[in-house]
Amino acid sequence: MNPLDDETLASRVFFPRKSAGRAPAGARDLMIPVARAELGARFYEKDPAFRTVLYFHGNGETVPDYDRIAGLYHRSRLNLFVVDYRGYGFSTGSRPTLRSLSEDPPIVSEFFLKQIRPAAPLPIIMGRSLGSSPATDIAVSNPQRYAGLILESGFADVRPLLGLLGVQLSDAQEEEAHKLFSNAGKLSGIKIPVLILHGEEDHLIPAKHARANFEAAAVKMKTLKIMQGAGHNDLLVQSDEYFSSIDQFVQKL
Repeated sequence: MNPLDDETLASRVFFPRKSAGRAPAGARDLMIPVARAELGARFYEKDPAFRTVLYFHGNGETVPDYDRIAGLYHRSRLNLFVVDYRGYGFSTGSRPTLRSLSEDPPIVSEFFLKQIRPAAPLPIIMGRSLGSSPATDIAVSNPQRYAGLILESGFADVRPLLGLLGVQLSDAQEEEAHKLFSNAGKLSGIKIPVLILHGEEDHLIPAKHARANFEAAAVKMKTLKIMQGAGHNDLLVQSDEYFSSIDQFVQKL
């Protein structure tokens, strides 16, 4: 079986969690049709004139986790559009596969762009951890449709992470996964500004990945922010520093 479709392999990589509940006031839920499933998304739109962030979240997270975080983006004059993977949140399907993680995001991007008013500023695409790979794919493929790319706690090379998760691949399969998902190689083709946020104490995806991604990004306008004392999942604890970095990045777009 092709490892991209292997559900046993997927069970070691993805950790879906179901969650439901109505969208909070001012937000709306949408379902995005993909092959044999629908992906749940929540649009926290404060003001149609604001720039909007299309956000691919980390592993084990779900869209409703961002209900309390969206307001912080609004303070920065940013709307937030967060999407779940297959089997996560209120998406249908059991869990993603490596193939769906590669094939679904372009469909999400097309759906998302139709939700943005034509007169609005070009959106930003952002990915955290697992979500860094689909975000990079879309940014590289759509330089005229997105103003910038933000990567939070993203990996440069997916192979050490797969090894950490106990995923065993042949050399050829490992090379295919590297080509499809490793961010550093893809960032050599980036044409839009890039902001990289990472915790210095991240032990899951060490900060050397952020530095490698920064070096690989083939644009002049790029920023690397390594947050001292932060790990993999707690960058927002330092929300002032976190959003100050985002604000400075957005102001230059």
